[in-house]
Amino acid sequence: MADHLAPPPVPTTPHPTAPSVQAAAAPGTPVDDEASFNPVPPARTTVINSDALFTTDQCLNCGALLSGTFCAACGQKKAARIGAKTVRTETWERFRWFEWGPIKKALRVIPQPGTVARQYVMGMRKDHMHPMSLLLLVIGFLLIALGYTDYLKPEFPSEVAARMYELVKNYSKWSFSVGIVAVFISTWALFRKRMGYNLTELLAFSIYCQAVFIALQMANQLPLVLVKTPEMLKWHKTWSPWYMTGIQAVMLMVALKQFFLVDVRREGWRLLAAGALFAGLKWQATQLYARGVVELVMWQMGF
Repeated sequence: MADHLAPPPVPTTPHPTAPSVQAAAAPGTPVDDEASFNPVPPARTTVINSDALFTTDQCLNCGALLSGTFCAACGQKKAARIGAKTVRTETWERFRWFEWGPIKKALRVIPQPGTVARQYVMGMRKDHMHPMSLLLLVIGFLLIALGYTDYLKPEFPSEVAARMYELVKNYSKWSFSVGIVAVFISTWALFRKRMGYNLTELLAFSIYCQAVFIALQMANQLPLVLVKTPEMLKWHKTWSPWYMTGIQAVMLMVALKQFFLVDVRREGWRLLAAGALFAGLKWQATQLYARGVVELVMWQMGF
């Protein structure tokens, strides 16, 4: 009698978004788009006592299948079990104030600016730094080096001279672009019809070359760091513009050979002509720029 009066059992229906329902759906049955867009994360154990959880092919954040190191759905990197090594690595990555990647990319340019520029304009850009980012990076390091060696700091006999120096320093910030103009004109004059490069691509090559020139200038400051005497500083200011122009001209010829794949035996004269033209243009452009800055400062000071 009790069995006859007992209520019938209530059937249980799984949640419509549960993986079991989607897996059991017959072919052709419509699937909820929202459920398929938000995959259900894999089940987690209460206590982790092995590495089995982290060997899955699913993203532990959103449950999507992993096809590489990063999840294509949410962007999370494939998780690994946390250990002492993981804590050290992630702590260093979170708190360091610089990235090794850009430094490595910048150092790669120094021995082969032409090769890097050619690969960059041809579309191989993942492993190379943007030319403007590289230029700003090396300018920042050069300013630090010049500030440490007091290379641009003269002896001020008066307050007026100090004011003039500040104005000259402000207007001289664009002097780093003089080399770009010299490289661009030299390259365009002798190699403009080679390999179909357009003007913007030649400009990118020029910026890469100028970044290497600035890196060479930083290396040129090392003697002043090791021997910090007034005599050494005076000698350096007198002679470094001459030999550094020659070094930069040679570096430009190397970069042109790499960028345009020049056969030295057949067209070595073009490289020599480009180097000589660059040296002359850079020297004249630097002198004109300096004279223009001085005239502008004198006009502002009322002289």
